[in-house]
Amino acid sequence: MGVKKDHHDCCDCKKDCLCRILKKFIHEEISIRTKSGDIIEGELDDVTKDCCIKIIETGITTPFVPTRITVTRCKDVESFTIDLLG
Repeated sequence: MGVKKDHHDCCDCKKDCLCRILKKFIHEEISIRTKSGDIIEGELDDVTKDCCIKIIETGITTPFVPTRITVTRCKDVESFTIDLLG
């Protein structure tokens, strides 16, 4: 007999409503609030199959902050906002 694996899938994107909705807004400007209270703003680059969100944060000149990619887990997102034009 085989050993039954604990099928506790902590990152089931199909069951995470925020993750499913986020996938519809790839390449849109987005603001994400994490459960720890952090705010991440930038272009939504990808929502991966393993439930990670990649955001490209635009750099600024003064004070110098380079353009960077921030990655967070879907399960760490409390809410997100997307500005709609027109």
